[in-house]
Amino acid sequence: MNARTLREFLLALLLSMLTLLLVTGCSEQTTSGNITEPAEQTTAAASEEQISPDNHPAGQKNTIQIVIYQATKDAKYLVPEVHVVPLNAHPARTAIELLIAGTKNKDLVAVMPPDTQLRSLSIKDHTAYVDFSSQLIKNNQGGSASEMLLVGAVVNTLTEFPEIDKVRFLVEGKLIDTINGHMDISQPLSRSESMIKKN
Repeated sequence: MNARTLREFLLALLLSMLTLLLVTGCSEQTTSGNITEPAEQTTAAASEEQISPDNHPAGQKNTIQIVIYQATKDAKYLVPEVHVVPLNAHPARTAIELLIAGTKNKDLVAVMPPDTQLRSLSIKDHTAYVDFSSQLIKNNQGGSASEMLLVGAVVNTLTEFPEIDKVRFLVEGKLIDTINGHMDISQPLSRSESMIKKN
């Protein structure tokens, strides 16, 4: 084999090795990209009851604004209250817990019966299923107006979140048809703007 033939052979060998390295490198990048993306999609799909809020107060990236509704003293309307709370994965649950905690506004009254607790909250097909303790019924001594305000406050509070269109009530894990006999809540309930007091 003369010197020219040897050079051509070595050059061809070098080009083959470079081509092989490039093909292997591209293949590895494609594989690693395909592993990451489905994992992220699976996580997002599994967290159906979690809501990703985007209503951060200006300059406060670790907090979120939550709007809840309490009643006027004359038991005619609901009034929104804005709370700034630490950012978390379950803001809808936080909203109901704030509703249960009552209000510090002297012009408003709390809508939730005393000692009521939130047992669970889940979201499916844009409907929130909110499960309360038995005190929701046992400690509810109000009439038709207070029952309507209670239901409206829960529904309007939860439908502040764009992922929730309707609300279904449960007590101790069971769907209920009414709270105190004055209002039919046997079906998923939609938001009621007419109950909100206008300025």
